[in-house]
Amino acid sequence: MILLHMPNKVTQEIKKIKRELYIKASANCFEKFGYENSKISDLAKALDISVGTLYKVFDTKENLYFEYIAYQLNSFIKKINDASIDDPIFNLKLYLQYKYEPFIKNRRSIEYTLNNDPFFFHKLNADTHHPMDAVYEFLAKQFEQVLKNDKLDYKHIAILFNKLADGYTESYMIKKFDTSNVIDETIDAFLNGLSEK
Repeated sequence: MILLHMPNKVTQEIKKIKRELYIKASANCFEKFGYENSKISDLAKALDISVGTLYKVFDTKENLYFEYIAYQLNSFIKKINDASIDDPIFNLKLYLQYKYEPFIKNRRSIEYTLNNDPFFFHKLNADTHHPMDAVYEFLAKQFEQVLKNDKLDYKHIAILFNKLADGYTESYMIKKFDTSNVIDETIDAFLNGLSEK
């Protein structure tokens, strides 16, 4: 009986590995050319597979892009967890450093999305995979240590903080500004408000 189920498990594992390889390959394409200029046919050619094979796995280019973003978020949260220490303010700064870094250095892959689909990140959050949950859990844990108030919903606080950081990113894309102090400015604006600015 056990042997009858083995090929199915092996097949599922092979499909999972192929999916991950396709996502990693798509990352190079999306980062180099952006969403709009990335072609499924070019990606399939780079992977040495047919377009039909790629569509069997992802259905649409948008679904592949969602998977790419989820892959990036998982890599992002692993990087943060690996570097975090027992200091919540340091960890919040670490989060912002990693969050802002790709937008300031190479913004092509996300720029199309922000300019042409303002609800993309809302759709991503509503997706059944909930790729942002790990990010929100990390942030909520930091705010629980910083704010120490049992009446607060720390996941809600985490979401608000993330949206403020998204706002800084979008603002930078619209009009460049000095980013040398953007991490401290973001934390200060969130914890202390804007009225003193």
